[in-house]
Amino acid sequence: MNSTQVFHSTEDQLRKNIHVVLVRPEEGRNVGAAARALGNMGIRGDWRIVGSPAIITEECRRVAKHARHRLDQIQYFSTLAEALAVESQGPSLRMAATARTGSPNRPHPLNVRTAMERAVKKLQVGEVTSLTLVFGPESDGLSNEEVDQCDWVVTIPSSNDYRSLNLAQSLLLFGYEAHLNLMTDPVPPGVADEKNRLSQKEKLVAHILRLAEAVGFVLPGDPFKMRPRLEDILALLPNHIKDIKTLHGLLDQTIRSVEKGKPDIKGRYRNVAAEKHPN
Repeated sequence: MNSTQVFHSTEDQLRKNIHVVLVRPEEGRNVGAAARALGNMGIRGDWRIVGSPAIITEECRRVAKHARHRLDQIQYFSTLAEALAVESQGPSLRMAATARTGSPNRPHPLNVRTAMERAVKKLQVGEVTSLTLVFGPESDGLSNEEVDQCDWVVTIPSSNDYRSLNLAQSLLLFGYEAHLNLMTDPVPPGVADEKNRLSQKEKLVAHILRLAEAVGFVLPGDPFKMRPRLEDILALLPNHIKDIKTLHGLLDQTIRSVEKGKPDIKGRYRNVAAEKHPN
């Protein structure tokens, strides 16, 4: 097997790790169009529906055209919690699609292009093992309780005059952004590893997020969706930061101090601190 074949096998596996959940879809033709969209964009992970198999009508199969086989692969569940519980072991990133803007009960959403770029990168470098895209019913979308079961809230920028998109259109746009980020030129495995290695900026962002978790700003399960908000802000950092080791040192020492419950003074600073604050 040559290097090109190895690379494409990896990309193919990543496409199988992107899953889709439709919550209470209301029209069979939209499910059929969604099947076609999945085929168009090469999204080959699990496809789950929270609802009844009765949604697969003759019109649904007609609209699906050459993607009709995807309709036979759907798994059905009674609740979103059950649909998410079947995911394989390992960290999964769940993205709730919404047309609504932020509120105290529904954090401000990420732009789909930004969100998918970050999400696919996390998948490529192994920070997560799967991505799950969750879409609500056509008439009113996901409830706040269902959004709370996801990690990121993501929206598609559209005209303020008419923000709501058709279910299949939304899925197509999410799939398109995933497809763009998965498409890369075939390169040898060593070069691919180098390309997927975290950048200086990404390492700093990850370190700041660890600090946010250590001090309790990001709580377990991130119920207030603070992590994506921080990532959105930190995305504004420059790609190169002079003397970045100093920042990493500050973050490391802050985390250690939080864990010990008192300042963790290291190295040459220890004697200076002892002189100023003798026991």
